Amino acid sequence: MSLHVLVLAGGSGTRLWPLSRETRPKHLLPVGAGGVTLLRASVQRVLGVGDVVRVVTAASQAAACAAELRDLLPPDAIIAEPVARGTGPALSLATALIARTDPEAVIASVHADSRVGDDTAYRAALLASAGWAASDGGLATVGLTPTRPATGFGYIELGEPLPSESWRPPPGPFEDELVAAARGLAAHRAQRLVEKPDLAAATAFLATGRFVWNLGLFAWPAKVFLRELRTADADLAAGVDAAAEASAAGDAAAFAEAYGSLRTVAVEPLVFEVIPGFTVVRASFPWSDLGSWRDLHDAAVEAGDADAAGNVVDGDVVLEGSTDCTVRAGGGRLVAVVGADGLVVVDTPDALLVMPAADSQRVKDVVKRLRAAGRDDVL
Repeated sequence: MSLHVLVLAGGSGTRLWPLSRETRPKHLLPVGAGGVTLLRASVQRVLGVGDVVRVVTAASQAAACAAELRDLLPPDAIIAEPVARGTGPALSLATALIARTDPEAVIASVHADSRVGDDTAYRAALLASAGWAASDGGLATVGLTPTRPATGFGYIELGEPLPSESWRPPPGPFEDELVAAARGLAAHRAQRLVEKPDLAAATAFLATGRFVWNLGLFAWPAKVFLRELRTADADLAAGVDAAAEASAAGDAAAFAEAYGSLRTVAVEPLVFEVIPGFTVVRASFPWSDLGSWRDLHDAAVEAGDADAAGNVVDGDVVLEGSTDCTVRAGGGRLVAVVGADGLVVVDTPDALLVMPAADSQRVKDVVKRLRAAGRDDVL
């Protein structure tokens, strides 16, 4: 029995366009602390936790991910989806592949496209969830104590608390300090998941103190997850088995056909929303999913990377009388911004984005229009 950590890195990167593109999405951009890519930072963060670390990504991004991590992970640590089918099939496939050689494995999964402000607290939460999965023989997740009534995140309602003496570390040697920190985190049975509530509901959730943000950090024993998957969706489970068998046999065509036949679905509605009472570890650490240019700006300000007027700039930029702006000059020319407040300007060689930061979520609508117009040259 060993602990395997899966790093999900298959996003399409639409909300940080035009910097982010389909072949170079958010996790492959140098937007982490110190200009490190989010993927590299995520892998470095979990290397001390799992016995084995793998990256699950799209086939179109596999080579770039392998190149980014060539000094950290072996080439066979990359699991590539032939087509995008969502986190449900992706995690199911990875779990099935691991179970072929390690049926008693405990698996934890994390996302590669977030900024974390406290690596130690993050690792403790990850270890705690893996420990509950091993101890309970069930599914577990990490919920972050919310700091604001965010409407862009999923929420989990906490149920009864679980006795800390029932927790034990997952398999593997861990530092005593990390084990102690993991053991000290409160855990609860989950009551329900709520996906992206409106502002009124999110505000009410915060007032109760019973809700946490769903970060998409999950853990499970491999055989338990596969059993629950067969119960939740027998057809998808059979397709995953066929895809895993073809992949293990090196039959690329059969692998692509079997995996391509799967429906697209996230892991939450596929498994977690149909399983009563999974475990939630409650954690608190600085975190941002960097889901928009506004989020990227706020994270840079928190990290101390803004000027005295709250501007975050990169490249050949001149600001005059401007505040709270994000300006990136990457188009090979000077970018000057005068008398602006809360403006986002992103200049690239083939596209220029200008918008109020308050409209950051509308970037995905631009991407939809470009895709509908067949503008693959800028996507």
